[in-house]
Amino acid sequence: MSQNLKKLAMAKMSGFRHKTVAVPEWEGVEVVLREPSGEAWLRWQEVVKVGADDENVSVSEKAHRNLCADVVLFIDVLCDTDKQPVFSVDEDEQVREIYGPRSFPSAETGAGPH
Repeated sequence: MSQNLKKLAMAKMSGFRHKTVAVPEWEGVEVVLREPSGEAWLRWQEVVKVGADDENVSVSEKAHRNLCADVVLFIDVLCDTDKQPVFSVDEDEQVREIYGPRSFPSAETGAGPH
């Protein structure tokens, strides 16, 4: 039993919660949504940069920062059914160009994140 437990604990993605969902907007294809990594959360915080100077930031800039931060998490959590990432961090700019509320399926409903 201990070898089996060790094998389960060492399996790919065992350290992350994940869920397989069908995405109606993508012709019903199934994807795996993985819990964001610690690195992605740190990148997200860096992009959002909420701080004391936030009151001087325009609404447009806040919206742009939020979009960029969403893309950071989207890239990190979207996996194929083999649990391999669909995008790499290097594809941030290309993903940002097409990203919108329907790009990120909710694990519960298949709808957008907000």
